[in-house]
Amino acid sequence: MINIAEHVTKTLKPTNLKVYFNTVPTGYDIQDQYITFLEINAKPALEASDQEFETERLIQVNVWSKTDYYLLVEDIKQLMESAGYERTIEYDVPKQEGDSHFNKVLRFVFFDEY
Repeated sequence: MINIAEHVTKTLKPTNLKVYFNTVPTGYDIQDQYITFLEINAKPALEASDQEFETERLIQVNVWSKTDYYLLVEDIKQLMESAGYERTIEYDVPKQEGDSHFNKVLRFVFFDEY
């Protein structure tokens, strides 16, 4: 079983952006672009004789940017898929008054074998 926080952080390292697990940056030093992620759920994917052999993990990656993030999103999808994640859905979160960044949500499934 992998440490999902370390695995996703390492996978996204080539973006050269700050990557935050299950939190958002605060304060005055928030970058123009950054990435947050969390594990939405984990459930058994393969069991036998009351023993789990594979876990299905649903991971949400949020891309935050003050400018167009199309190329960054494409890079993230390629990095995640190269690391064994399968994209299940993606969508833009509507920007509202007072929001400082645009937000793109990407969801991936990862099958973690024991």
